Order: sequence, then structure tokens, then C-alpha cells
Amino acid sequence: MYPNRNETPDLNGICPPPIRWAGGKRLLAHRLLQFTPKQFGRYYEPMVGSGALFFALCPKNGVLGDINKDLINFYRVLRNQPRHLYREAHCNNPDKTTYYNIRSQQPSSALEKAVRFLFLIRLSWNGLYRVNKKGQFNVPYGGRTPAQLISLEKILRASKVLKGVVLKWGDIEKTVSGVQPGDFVFFDPPYPKGASIGNGFARYNEMGFSLDDHRRLALLASRLADQGVHVMITEAARKEILKHFSREFHITLVRKPSLIAAESRYRRDACEAILTSYSPEASQNSATGYCPDEVGHYSHKEAASCHATSL
Repeated sequence: MYPNRNETPDLNGICPPPIRWAGGKRLLAHRLLQFTPKQFGRYYEPMVGSGALFFALCPKNGVLGDINKDLINFYRVLRNQPRHLYREAHCNNPDKTTYYNIRSQQPSSALEKAVRFLFLIRLSWNGLYRVNKKGQFNVPYGGRTPAQLISLEKILRASKVLKGVVLKWGDIEKTVSGVQPGDFVFFDPPYPKGASIGNGFARYNEMGFSLDDHRRLALLASRLADQGVHVMITEAARKEILKHFSREFHITLVRKPSLIAAESRYRRDACEAILTSYSPEASQNSATGYCPDEVGHYSHKEAASCHATSL
């Protein structure tokens, strides 16, 4: 049922991602599992972020990538030096003064960079990773004072799942350069769900991710699908984005809580699109049933119309 995975996922107890990530799919992972193909070769995730689906699937053979160099370095250190990372991360007090002190630093070693990354992403406002055009992290302190940044159990569990996985820093096309027919590629592009185009939350590196980048992603996804690759994409349910994807893609709209807001009372559900190059009936859906929070399955035209009334 779940080929190419280290363990059969438990939908009620899936391996959680080690970090929070704005736009991450932690709250949607159990639904995304139901849309993965029944069988696939190698797993690819070129825009890994928190890797919620990856950690839920636990693939034995995978390639993870991201344009965010600090993120990929963090995963490498987490995989190779989990206990060192845990020990060094808890040498600092999780308070406002220490946060701004660490934010101003520019460490040189891979371990020190990973510790800084974990500290900032854990304590930043809404767990947001954002940089300016110079590549400098500029998110303010979030006001939280956790008892610990991360548990040793979570670090060791994530490190185990990452064993044997290839980690690539670079553009999405670089990450999927070795993909073969029958492999599974999951794209989760950065986009502020339910917000306007150009919103600053899309700037997860110094270059940002523009509407032109979404168009390029759509072309790449279509090309991979034509080669016999299983492709799944999560996108904002916005007509200016969905119109660029090939009509061969199947679209399912789902509701997901939006976690980016100054106060939790201002957060609202957002309508998101799950696109697959294969029919939903050829995924885990046929075995587990559809998710109760799904809005429904739509054509490209219908999905664009739904956006106007759902967001």
C-alpha cells in the first residue's frame, strides 16, 4: 500500500516536521497523504520548507531541495549531527534579548548556522522565515518563550527519516534534474494563501517568488507529467495562478486554516488547490475515502469560479 517508505504512515500519529514554516503543510499533511499515488519510485520535493508531507511519508529514497540555503544546511546538520544540534541549540536562553543578538550574528560553521536558523525560526513572529533583498533575516521577535526549542526525541526521529535522502540547495529544476518516469514529485510553492499577489510573506529568500515563477513551475510540472512522472502541486486557489496549469491536471479544492496574522482571532480559513497529474481515484483516496473538509473536485474553469466565492 505504501511503497518506498520507511514505515506505514499512521494518519493519527504521522512523523511531525521538526520546524514550523509559514505556508507549510503540517495541518494538511493527513489530507495530502490521501492524494499521493499508490505506487511510485523516488520521492522529490524541490521546495521542501518544513517537509510536512515528506516526514509523513517517510520515503526510503528521496531528494529534497530548496532555494533557501540556510534551510538545506539545517536539514544536513539535523541528519548528520542531531545530538550536537540539540546540545548547542539549548545553550542559549529563548528570550527577546538573545533573539536579537543571535539574529545579528553571521556564524561561519555549518553547525552554528543550523543552531542560529533553528533559534530564529522557533522564536520569530508566527514562525516566519523572511529576508530582505540583501538576504538578511529581518523577522521580529514573536514574544513566545518555550521551555525548549525542540525535543531530543523530535530531532532524533527527524534525523532517522532523513538518512539516505539527498539534500540539494538550488532552483526547482536542479532538484528534479534526475527524475525518472514513475517517480513522484511534490511541489509546494511559497505563496501567502488567501492574500494578494506581491505580499511580502512570499519572500523566503532574497529573490522572492513571483507570479512569473508560478508560470515557470506550471510549465515544469506539465513537462514532468508528459514524461510519466507523478506530479502533485499545492497552490493558492486563485484563477491568475491555476489558469497556467495544463488542463490535464485534476484539481481538488480544500479548506485550510491560514496561520499568518498579527492575532489568532484574525486568522481565517483559506481555499487551496491540490493539483495532480493523475486521477484522484488512482491515489490513496480509493482506499481511505475523501477528506471531510474537501470543497470538491473541479475543472479549471470551475476552480477559478470557486475562488471568487470561497476566499
